[in-house]
Amino acid sequence: MSHGLLQRPRPFGPASSVQCHRNSSIRNLTLGRKGHVRPFQGLARSSDKDPQGTEGPPSDPSSSPASTSEQQQQPSVAVVGEDGNLQLPKEVIDRIKFTVFGFDTFWVTSVENYKADGVVFKGNMRGKDPYASYEKMRDRMKTELGEDYQLFLLEDQEDKPTAVVLPKTAANEGTISKVTEVWLTVLFAGLTLITTANSNGVPLLQFLIDPFRTPISTQDFLDALPGALAFFFALGAHEWGHQWAAKRRGLGTYYPLFVPAGFGFLGSFGAITRIRGFVPNREALLDFAASGPLVGTGVAGAITFLGFVLSSLGVTDVSIDSSSFADSFFMAVAAQAFLGDDLVNPVVQVNSLLVAGWAALVVNSLNLIPAGELDGGRIALAVWGRKSAGVLSIATLGTLALTSLASSLSFYWIGLVLFLQRGPVLPCSEELGAPKDDKAITAGLALLALPLLVLAPYPIELVLAMQEMSAPVPF
Repeated sequence: MSHGLLQRPRPFGPASSVQCHRNSSIRNLTLGRKGHVRPFQGLARSSDKDPQGTEGPPSDPSSSPASTSEQQQQPSVAVVGEDGNLQLPKEVIDRIKFTVFGFDTFWVTSVENYKADGVVFKGNMRGKDPYASYEKMRDRMKTELGEDYQLFLLEDQEDKPTAVVLPKTAANEGTISKVTEVWLTVLFAGLTLITTANSNGVPLLQFLIDPFRTPISTQDFLDALPGALAFFFALGAHEWGHQWAAKRRGLGTYYPLFVPAGFGFLGSFGAITRIRGFVPNREALLDFAASGPLVGTGVAGAITFLGFVLSSLGVTDVSIDSSSFADSFFMAVAAQAFLGDDLVNPVVQVNSLLVAGWAALVVNSLNLIPAGELDGGRIALAVWGRKSAGVLSIATLGTLALTSLASSLSFYWIGLVLFLQRGPVLPCSEELGAPKDDKAITAGLALLALPLLVLAPYPIELVLAMQEMSAPVPF
């Protein structure tokens, strides 16, 4: 979108938003072959099957922990590492192999070191439902070893199931204190208020820098209030959607950090919401990631619709360039439907709610780009698995890099993703099982299509060319 379109004056142009979520736990859970560490990429992928291997006896339908007779039948386990030395005590490893794991959950074939603290158990899944098996193993580990260790059930780079066990202290690194959380929240909120005022025609930032040369009146704030409140209401709805899902799934979150922007027609890039601990599985991740933009897009769409209706009735208070609607396929079609012949004028009068709703749609659309730790990246991981989501993320970032040569909006967004949200998304406790809720999957896939509708420009040159081709040729 072009700059300087609001005639109040208010800057109107490219803007973007981050509704991103940084977890408080380990950043790079890694697995490799023969004890070597590799970046955590491609560890988890959808698997509804029971990946049976050739090692070990047939599955036992029993749901109880492995018994003493099972221990006697357990084949020898390959120990990989320097001189066979593992980073957890042998007693702990034996109790995990013979009591936590078993016929009904996970059959161990080898044990390797993981980084500097934990171990990786490789083997075969025995349960039909990966998350049900994970819950059994988690509960058995708690009974056997207390709260000292954290269990992850993942796929390695060879698409084989693995169980990673880390000391609790290693798995919970990266937490921040309550005092730090509060002052960061207040600081970012204050900066966002300033930049939002700037984007709505109140030069508050310039006033704070040079108050004697930057006059501001009470009327400036009153004029900017409807649009600013509507925009923040839409952002708040997005965050409420995440909190709603977190409560349903029993997840804890930190306070959201609203990221200031201060250019274009957005005063904020949205918020970064960090999760406390780990998401239990991909279904919970899908619920958490999709609920924010689902609610936020609904509210933003309602505000945009109301703005169009008021504009068509002549209740207007700002002016924008008519050509700016071509920057969005969705907005171009909607503007043609509601504003019609008014678009032939170089400048069109609209209601400020239309601009606020449009800005909020851009926030949600940018956040749904399937890359990094954005909601779109998390949805892709939950639906298709980590390896496929990683490929899609790289392809998306490459596309953004190419389009940034012609679009400042893409340039802003790829910079923000690379510096703040490049990932990888932290592992779920169990990532083998795909989501089972078909409605949630459909909603997630529909949300991933939103950026194509809102951010893609209207192909006006193509439309004009087609009209010329279809026009009758005079004789």
